[in-house]
Amino acid sequence: MTGILQRRRFKVWLGSTSAAFACWLGLPGTGLDRAAFTAVCRGFSNPPFLVSGNGSHANPWKLRTPAPDARIDSRHAPAVVSLGDDPEAVFQSSPPSPVDLAVIFSNFQRLGVKNAASAAVLAWDAPDVIGLAALDKSLGRFDSIIMAAPLSRGAMPDAMPLAFRRASVPLAGVRGRVESLPAVNRIPIPGIILGGENALAGFQVIESEAPTELAPLIARWEDRIVFSFPLLVAMQRLRLPLDGMEIRPGEYLRLSPQGPVVPLDQFGRLAVKPRPSLASATIPAEALIVGDGETLPKGAPEPLVLRDDRSGAEPATREFSAMLPALVAAIASDAGMAPDLSFKRPGPALELALLALLSLVLAAVGGRPGFGRGVGFLATAGICLSAQFIAAGISALWLPGLPALAAIGCAAALSRTPPQATAGRVTAPPAEAPRNETPQAPATPAAKDSARPAAKTPRKRGKKRRK
Repeated sequence: MTGILQRRRFKVWLGSTSAAFACWLGLPGTGLDRAAFTAVCRGFSNPPFLVSGNGSHANPWKLRTPAPDARIDSRHAPAVVSLGDDPEAVFQSSPPSPVDLAVIFSNFQRLGVKNAASAAVLAWDAPDVIGLAALDKSLGRFDSIIMAAPLSRGAMPDAMPLAFRRASVPLAGVRGRVESLPAVNRIPIPGIILGGENALAGFQVIESEAPTELAPLIARWEDRIVFSFPLLVAMQRLRLPLDGMEIRPGEYLRLSPQGPVVPLDQFGRLAVKPRPSLASATIPAEALIVGDGETLPKGAPEPLVLRDDRSGAEPATREFSAMLPALVAAIASDAGMAPDLSFKRPGPALELALLALLSLVLAAVGGRPGFGRGVGFLATAGICLSAQFIAAGISALWLPGLPALAAIGCAAALSRTPPQATAGRVTAPPAEAPRNETPQAPATPAAKDSARPAAKTPRKRGKKRRK
């Protein structure tokens, strides 16, 4: 029996060592290793978070979590042209007509602005045809312009306008679950102006969603992802293409491979709420008409943004205008995420020594009886998992947990197979005495009586004579 247990221990040791070494070589940097690292990080950090690196010794896993206090670099805040109540009646009408907006955008170009954005929704009930033509001509002179519009969801979907389609990406390029993203399929305002071929469009608000403190950044429109107006302004501010984005709902949105990272919750909203921030420059719209060429400060960042600050605007529009500079600055300055936390691995020699020690422990456990063997394997797996979580959460150290679990699983499987030494031995059953199969005739009453033992004759006792 001792030889059988020794052979089983050797088999468990050899199999667990091979499995641990193979996984130690091949698993780092794979999707399974990334999923394991993400699962461990959820034990001490709440998502969304950003995972980078490849899990190797040279480039270990790195974790970025949302910053509790999003510090904003004010240099990324846009310059704003404020469309106010016009108390001096500079414009032809209040609110400004298409002709007034055409004059404002023409003055943008007169001051040297090549890239512009309009956070004000350009829509009128009965616009002047000549004024609309002048506005379209003025908008078409920019190299690029970003327009804003509210979005909603209706029973009958509308075709996506070209300005929104140019500023969208395919839904198939999103990594992760998209079912929880807000769905839109129409613009609730008829006759809205979205510009020509040089125009991109982003949503101002999503009217079909309940308002929250977190700003929505992405939404689903059929098979494409559309973006918010502040996000498009930040992209234009940094001169980044849309096709370089990496979108992971519930984790992050990376504007480009080397660009800023924005934390996203599962509903496509900015996972942090930036503090209100002022624009880098605020110019009244009236000053563009009555002012001179020095109205814009030197070095003002593009795009120059036209913002609706009228007191009679909708409450959602006023709130959007108030948070616009802070949202653009937070997205462009990478302010929503804390610095990278690197999870370094022990040296190769130490990792191999730990796995070798584990294989010896598994060989010892594999030679125990059935119940004790199972308890030993479960206890070893629990110790390995606890060490993985404790080392990652306290010391930012990434141990070879997956190779250890692979070794435990292999050892448990090999220890359950019957020993080969007993496979060829067959113990013969003990020989039984032959049975008399000849049938016997039933006994007659006379035979039964003859078979009974004869009764003993009573012994007669003689009487003693008295002499």
